[in-house]
Amino acid sequence: MKKILFLTDFSDVAKNAFIYALSLAEKMNAEVHILHIVPIVETKDPEELKNVHPLAKIFNDTLEDEEWGRFKAEARKLEKIAQDNNKLKIQVEFHFEKGIFLDTITDYIYEKAIDIVVMGTSGANTIDKKLFGSNTSKLINHIDIPFLAVPEKAVFVAMNKVTIAVMLNTNEHSIILQLLENSLKYNYRFNCVHVVESEKMAAQAENKKRIWLENIGNDNLIVDTVVDTDVEKGLENYIAHNGTDILCIIHRNLPYLQRLFKLNHSNRLLQNSKTALLIYNNKS
Repeated sequence: MKKILFLTDFSDVAKNAFIYALSLAEKMNAEVHILHIVPIVETKDPEELKNVHPLAKIFNDTLEDEEWGRFKAEARKLEKIAQDNNKLKIQVEFHFEKGIFLDTITDYIYEKAIDIVVMGTSGANTIDKKLFGSNTSKLINHIDIPFLAVPEKAVFVAMNKVTIAVMLNTNEHSIILQLLENSLKYNYRFNCVHVVESEKMAAQAENKKRIWLENIGNDNLIVDTVVDTDVEKGLENYIAHNGTDILCIIHRNLPYLQRLFKLNHSNRLLQNSKTALLIYNNKS
């Protein structure tokens, strides 16, 4: 990982997530691209410009001027955060873009060869609602790179232990091997957790776990089994008692992730968790 995209609307939740982006960059020896997007859609077609109402143009110009002024002021605040956390040595680039959020972000990821996206999330008026609205899940579905969602209540301490929730499926292998390789390269502890609904299912999972580990080719990898009829609660309790700094989720493997980003529903995992969530979008 060499390039981190940090999405911000300059809210307090976004500023909290910025510390995670800086710390991740420090650990991975990466650079941070700070991106702020103004929802202005412009056309360069002369014929289309004739149809733009003068008031709409005035609104766009005013919005752009206001956002640009705020952008410069808030950029200084982010620099102060870096200074207060002894992270000034990290290479940081500020980017101010106009356009449709989802299109602008996906284009930026492609053009800049971004490796991971970091974003503050959850709670009223925070970036996932204010900036993306219902497009949060669409963004995750659009990108192939990891997505680090930092809940409102998360407080950065360290990045020393990473846990990934698994279903013991073969299509998880490539992501597990990548995390194992990175754990050696970047010096963090790594383990897996498998949540089942009953003790009977836990016993049945033991043989599946053995075959899964054999196929991965690493018998030393720890896979803990948690019994809980509520997947979110099971994961919450596990990470609370095992010192997990980052919880990884493989998107499309766990059905509850679809509920995770339905913003009209209350979600305990993102709203109440104090642990950052690293989401891998598994296309296989």
